[in-house]
Amino acid sequence: MNDPVKKSPWEAPPQRQKKLSQRRAERLARRAEYWGQRIAAARNISLEAAASLTFDRARGELDRLPDHMRDAAWEALIRAVDKVRETHAQ
Repeated sequence: MNDPVKKSPWEAPPQRQKKLSQRRAERLARRAEYWGQRIAAARNISLEAAASLTFDRARGELDRLPDHMRDAAWEALIRAVDKVRETHAQ
């Protein structure tokens, strides 16, 4: 039955307008758009500027990873750079 006594704010669950997963997805989309615009602007300057910005972004992302995931991510980045070097060294 309906309880006539209203619960206090700390006893009632929060009423969220958006689900947290939706907020996270929107935040990641904004971040991707931001980096896309920055890389496009750097590409207009030179390819070296775009590459520098890309590597700075990669380093920042890898530094934010937990310790147990960071080493594997660095190894993957090293393999990717080696593959690009081998492909274009011909």
